[in-house]
Amino acid sequence: MSAILFVDDDLVTLELMGQAARLLGYPYHLARSGEKAFELLCKEKPRLIFLDLMMPDMDGLSVLKKLKQDKDFGAIPVIILSAGASYDDSIVCLNEGASDYLLKPVPLQALMDIIKKYETKS
Repeated sequence: MSAILFVDDDLVTLELMGQAARLLGYPYHLARSGEKAFELLCKEKPRLIFLDLMMPDMDGLSVLKKLKQDKDFGAIPVIILSAGASYDDSIVCLNEGASDYLLKPVPLQALMDIIKKYETKS
């Protein structure tokens, strides 16, 4: 079973996402930046990516665009997470290839539900 990649600069959010994967029995990797996410992508090809929209080094939209242009990673479903997003942000992300868009804070059960939704599509 391929791992899930969670990318967020907030450690508490990463821990919550990791807990959701653990409870469902899925392997996962955590990255605190867009750069770290690409390092992990080179080592592991995850089957699902959760990606924070607002990060300091490389924002989630930049990461998403780069992922979707890559022949090796472009087909991986990407779920965008954002704490202060607008309707326009969600439209832009979905138009750039995001599979889904969630507002933070995301309850644990909602994270588990979305993981199950996309794991069954893989």
